[in-house]
Amino acid sequence: MRLVKWQRNSIFRAVEEGGLDPRECTFAYDDETSRIIHRPSQSYFLLEGSPLSYTATRIVGDNPSFPLGSLSWAAVKERVGRWARDVKEDVDTPDLWAELQREREALTVSPYEDAENTPFTPAEQAEIAEQVRQVKAYVKTMSSLSEGQMASLEWKLDMLRAAAGRMGRQDWRGVVGGAILGAIVTDLIPAEVVQHIFGMLLKALIHVLAPQISPLLTP
Repeated sequence: MRLVKWQRNSIFRAVEEGGLDPRECTFAYDDETSRIIHRPSQSYFLLEGSPLSYTATRIVGDNPSFPLGSLSWAAVKERVGRWARDVKEDVDTPDLWAELQREREALTVSPYEDAENTPFTPAEQAEIAEQVRQVKAYVKTMSSLSEGQMASLEWKLDMLRAAAGRMGRQDWRGVVGGAILGAIVTDLIPAEVVQHIFGMLLKALIHVLAPQISPLLTP
């Protein structure tokens, strides 16, 4: 079932028209199988069978394999193009939970773990209070939380603002991670909202959390 040049070129164009860069793909073929691999995601399209009845197996991201049977050559080209579009969509879709975990780790682990657990200065406490105000404003204008969810989240943010006046910066950042992440579990607040809150806090308060090392982290 070795594919001839015009068939290989058809697959090339189907991959390209599906939105993938063929330069990011590997196309390996022999007398029995042909396999297209998208190297960055390790997604692949495996073609087997004969011109009378092709069969295929496709993998997109971390989704389970999906077998396809009794395909004509025209159907093979269409399926390759659809596979390429699905891979492109999968690659372009963020993993919100993974990104949220990275945001949380950025607030709760290295490089802050070596920072001193010193109290926040009055100026730093004022900066934290202002950032809390901005987070509240963002959530009110950019999300569709219920009144109960909004009230609970505002309470958590006010708790963080107040805690900055009595905790060292090491202790406080641990409270931030637990309080904001807990908003997902206890209040069912969407992960993308919580992720954005983490991002706002991290970008605005990096120098407050670890003032002695933050200059090294500034681009």
